[in-house]
This record gives sequence, C-alpha cells and structure tokens, in this order.
Amino acid sequence: MARPSRAPRGSAPRPRGGGRARRPPIPVPTTTHDYGVIGNLRTAALVHRCGAIDWACLPRFSDPSVFARLLDDRRGGTFVLRPMETPDGVQRYRPATNILETVFHPPGADAVVTVVDFMPIAEGASDEEAARIVRLVTAEGGPAELDLWFEPRFDYGRQAAELALGPGGVTAASGETALALRGPAVFALDGGVATARLSLPADATIAFDLSWGAAPRRGAGVRALLTETERFWTGWTHGPGAPLHRLANRWHAAVERSELVLKLLSHVTTGAFVAAPTTSLPEWPGGRRNWDYRYVWIRDSAFVAQELLLLGHVAEARAFLGWVLERLGPARKGRRRELRVLYGSHGEPELTERTLPHLAGFLRSRPVRVGNAANDQFQLDIYGELLDAANLLAEIDPTAVSRPTLRALLDVADDVARRWMTPDQGIWEVRGPARHFVHSKLMAWVALDRAVRIADRFGGDRRTRRWRTTAETIREAIVTRGWDAKSASFVRAFGETAIDAANLRIPIVGFLPFDDPRVLSTVARIERELARGPFVWRYKVHDGVGGREGSFLPCGLWLVECQARAGSVRKAREGFEALLRTASPLGLFAEEWDPEQQRPLGNFPQAFTHVGVLRAALALGLAMATPARRAEVALSAPYLPGITDLVGASSVART
Repeated sequence: MARPSRAPRGSAPRPRGGGRARRPPIPVPTTTHDYGVIGNLRTAALVHRCGAIDWACLPRFSDPSVFARLLDDRRGGTFVLRPMETPDGVQRYRPATNILETVFHPPGADAVVTVVDFMPIAEGASDEEAARIVRLVTAEGGPAELDLWFEPRFDYGRQAAELALGPGGVTAASGETALALRGPAVFALDGGVATARLSLPADATIAFDLSWGAAPRRGAGVRALLTETERFWTGWTHGPGAPLHRLANRWHAAVERSELVLKLLSHVTTGAFVAAPTTSLPEWPGGRRNWDYRYVWIRDSAFVAQELLLLGHVAEARAFLGWVLERLGPARKGRRRELRVLYGSHGEPELTERTLPHLAGFLRSRPVRVGNAANDQFQLDIYGELLDAANLLAEIDPTAVSRPTLRALLDVADDVARRWMTPDQGIWEVRGPARHFVHSKLMAWVALDRAVRIADRFGGDRRTRRWRTTAETIREAIVTRGWDAKSASFVRAFGETAIDAANLRIPIVGFLPFDDPRVLSTVARIERELARGPFVWRYKVHDGVGGREGSFLPCGLWLVECQARAGSVRKAREGFEALLRTASPLGLFAEEWDPEQQRPLGNFPQAFTHVGVLRAALALGLAMATPARRAEVALSAPYLPGITDLVGASSVART
C-alpha cells in the first residue's frame, strides 16, 4: 500500500489507549436510510453514517459476507472508523460518483472530520485482485481523536478471524480466506478484533487500505486511486444529449443517482446486473419475507439494460445481451438450453436457498436466507422482458445484433410460442401453485411481438407468420379470460377476480393504449383496492408465503407512468414527487415502503425501484414537454417509449 499523505510539520497520528477492547458506541442498525453504498462493479459495501462498514461480501456480490453487522449487531462483524465520542455523521456522494463521504463534527472541537470511502474499479483485474476498500480520514480546522475497530467475521459471521500483526497493519484469516488491512496505526489485538486509537493532527489525512488476500495491494497509491475512481464515475455518467436526461432534467438528481446505482450493481467483466447488493432485509419487520437479491434476474436485468440504453449506455446493454446468450449456449440436437430465472453474476446456475439460523436478522427478522429458490421456478414473463430489451438495442444500435445473436434471440421466441399456455409462478415469484397469470401471458405476447419486429428489421424469418398468429391467440386469451366484466378490470390470473398491480404494465408494453377504457378502468380499480395515494401494493391474495409487506415502490412508479401517459399529468407529478421523498438522504431507494411508519423495507438499494424512477421521469418529461420539444427529441430518439403516440407516427417515420 502507498503511504498516506504527510501530516503538517512532520507530525504523525499517535496511538492512544490500551486495555481490554471495547467497541466504540455505535447504534444498532434500524433503517437502511442510514447507509450509503460503494462498489467496484464486482461487489458492494454498505457504510453506516456512524462510520461503520456493516455489510460487505468479498470478492463478489454473492460470496459470503466478511462484515454483516447489518444482519446481526453482535455476530456479524464490522469495520468502524470514526471520531471518538462524536454523533453520527452526515453522508454525501462526491458529485456524479459512487465515492462516499461521511462528515463528522466532534463536539467541543474545531475540527471537521471527513471519512471518504470508495472501492477502486480495477477494470483489468480479477475479482479477487479488485476486492479492495479504501478509507481516507481528514481532520480540517483542528486535531481529532479517532477510534478504529476492525472485526471481520467470515462466512456470514460463522467464522471469527485469526488476526496477526504484520508490517504496516494486520492480517485477518480463516482457512483460505484472508484480508489485509494496512494503515498508519498501532493495532492492538483482542481475539478476533483489531483496535486502534489515533490522534490526527489538524489538516492531516491518513488512509486505511483493506484488500482481499493476505498480501497488501501494489500499484498506484491511494491518492491516485481516488483520482482514478472519481475520473471513472464522472466520465461514465450520461451526457446532456441523452434523451432521458433532456426530458427529465428537472429531476436531474434522482435520474443521475439512479443511473449510478444501476451501474454500481453491474459486473464489469460479465455485463450482468444484480437486483440488490443485500440479502434478507425484510419486506416487513419481524416477518418471513426475507430474500436474497444478490443475483442476476433476467427480468430485472433486462429492465436495467433498457433504461441504460435511454441514458446512452449502449455498451452495457450489449454486454448484458451477450451474457444472456452465453447462458443459452449453442443449440444441441436442434434445441438450446432453457433460460433460467436467475443466475450468479458469473452465470452460476445453482443457487440453492438455505437459512442462517445463527443470525438475528435485520430488525430481528428471521429467517436470514442465502440463495434463492426462485431459481427453480418457471416464470414465463422473463422472455418478454429479454426480447423487449433486445428490440430496443437493435433499434438504437443494429450492429449489436450479429447473425448468431439474431438466431439465438429468435429461438427464444420459439420457446415462448411452445410454452405460453403453461402456468407459471409469475413476476412476483409466488411460492404457491402455478397459475395462468395475466402479466405472464402479456409478456409472452411481448416476446412474440418483439421477435417479429427484430426479424423484420434484419430481413425476415420464416417463423414470423406463426409468431404473429400465436401472438393474436395470446391477445384474445388476455382480453377474454383475463378480463372480469363485473369489476371492469383485467385480473391477476385466468379464472380469478382479484386484481394485480402488474397489470399496470398492459399499456406500458404497448398491448393497449394508455387511454383505452379497459386500461383506465383497470388503473382505477388498482387505485381503489391496492393503492394509498401514490403507494401501491402488489396484490391482496395469499401467495404461499404469508405475512405483511410494504407498498411496492416500482408499482407506484408504474402508476405514475400510466397516469402521465393517460393525461393525468398533475396527479402523476404529485405522486412521483411523493415517491421521490421515500429515497434515503443519499437518493437511494429500497424495494418497498411503509407509508404509515415512513420507513423503507426490503433489500437496498434496489435496482427495480431505480429503474422505475427513470421510467416515471421519462414519462412525465414527455407528458410535460412542449410539442416542439417532443418533436425535437423524436428526431434524435424515435425509439423512445411513447414518442410515436405523442408526436405522431408520420413525424417519427420521417426521422
């Protein structure tokens, strides 16, 4: 590790204290809004505003945790770096980056202490080589006394580390797993904990460098790494010409932070996107709806790819599509491998779900789960989301679709035509009996519709006639068997009368116009039965799990999109701004929200919700734009969702 910056007048931080180690007084985690997230495009870490890294799985998103105080204050392990006897800090990101700053104001002192946390990107390195967290501490205006508490606990808190002092720091090991912490401190060891107390001179900066493996990282110093990391993030975010940015500039902060979160949840070498960096954060405190989201859902990833395309990030969408097609593999005996619902970030197909009874769980919510049993489900809708994303990519960048890619995509449509009548577990991954979910049939229709468009764009395919016929059959089934005349709404599943918020997507994917009477009456029923203002619950029927859950933020954002596109712009804007207020102080969104207690629920930060923020911002931006502005944007981005309806098909065609 490189040396930290030199303190003024040749002084250096001085070790303090002694005796039995006692952890600095830090609060028990009670809300995800107290956390910022940092990452290196391979994994991520959550940093509490008290200065504690409370969640980190190294070297990959889905690997066992090395810090998990988030899930158990006593057993999980943490890495605390903060001024002594100081209230929790205030967090902020450096502009247009995922570099986190936590600012502390020690009482009775002139100093302002800032802890900067980041993970270097290391694009050419392996996951193991890139697994690194850097923490820089600066005292401005006066000296500061610091506490350091380093307590890694490997394998989700099941293995205490064996610590050993070495040159410039301490090594933590358990079997073949090891971490190296380097920094200008005199560490004291007490069992599985390393501690240090430091006096930091005024206007000095010191650095601590945590890396995977027993050996410290070589190469650029931490100052250079910070500069490189900042340059990477600020150079990656969209430019002012991106169509989504141009239309949603009034919500620039929310759009940019969502963009950065989605990139943070991607894997730099595979192109895959994980749903969230956490596991088992409950959908209701004390409940059993605690799931592991550190994996790549085809559905969620396809949503992410579409929104990144609208922000100008074509390379990310291309990488994701290539990654998915690798999962299908070459055709054997005329058939490809079937697409699974989710994978590990490196394509691992086996993600067996199991519980960790030794962990108390966030907000005492058990069980804590790792792995996800949805991996064994059949979910028909994922094909539609995949082909919808592929079609948008083909519109924006036709060179992304090679001949082998085209063949593989169209083979997916054949799978849909063959299996669309099979009941499935649906978008909500119910753990009860499979059903003929209306949303699943809707996305089967989308899959065939988009396959026909893709084929026509590249010279046609002999199967398109059959796909058109099957798509019309699916349409007829949805509008007859999926419609309940008594309630005047589309329903959750064929043969049922219950409503499902997933049906908000009927106009979003272009199955029916937003102002179609059947759509309007379905939206109205969802508002009556599943919504409380802008907050929307998914459904109100038993799903095989039981227990309460919060409102589902992506559904609320779909409602905003439907309202905006149907002409209820004022209502949509008020709802959108209310939903934006559910973000953390850093602009991060959870999966769900409890409007009664005003608290976030579920895994955090959640890609699905950030996708919804971008879609809703685009829909509102389009609805609020002047006709001249819409026409201007349509000239450069005729592929934008809804632009044809708003500007006119003939105008878009002329572009």
